[in-house]
Amino acid sequence: MAAGRTHDIVNLSFLPVAVYYLQPENFSGFVSGYIVGTFFLSPDNDIYHSRPNRRWKLLRFIWIPYTKIFSHRGISHLPVVGSALKILYLLAVFSVLLVFLAGILYFVEPDLLNGIDISLKQMLFYVKHPFTVSFIIGLVLSEIVHIVTDMVYSTAKRLKLIR
Repeated sequence: MAAGRTHDIVNLSFLPVAVYYLQPENFSGFVSGYIVGTFFLSPDNDIYHSRPNRRWKLLRFIWIPYTKIFSHRGISHLPVVGSALKILYLLAVFSVLLVFLAGILYFVEPDLLNGIDISLKQMLFYVKHPFTVSFIIGLVLSEIVHIVTDMVYSTAKRLKLIR
């Protein structure tokens, strides 16, 4: 398995190639997703002491349950599935935190939350927005590059091409 620094270098080296050949509809969304996927939402989030988890600094603790649920190089290392799991996991964690915060706000100022009304149509607008779609494509591609790097490195090591 390649080291964290190797993944960062390989992923960042592949980014210009991906941008050139894919010509994403939303450049900033794609690059943002790719960078987030490379540095924060890597397949290695299933290892608590991994470089991507350490980059979360004070929020690193949110990855503890994820590391207990998913074993390294398990289902979280499958392209697309791994990204979907991490996104769903983060949505669940932040939803719990949001409900907790809303509960506190309700006891402090009950009328404060009355003006919040988000419709399904508004939510779908943001989910289907070109930035969001490009972001997810960038996130998934960074994950694929990470996994391919692991496979190439492991094969080279097995063939004793590297130590």
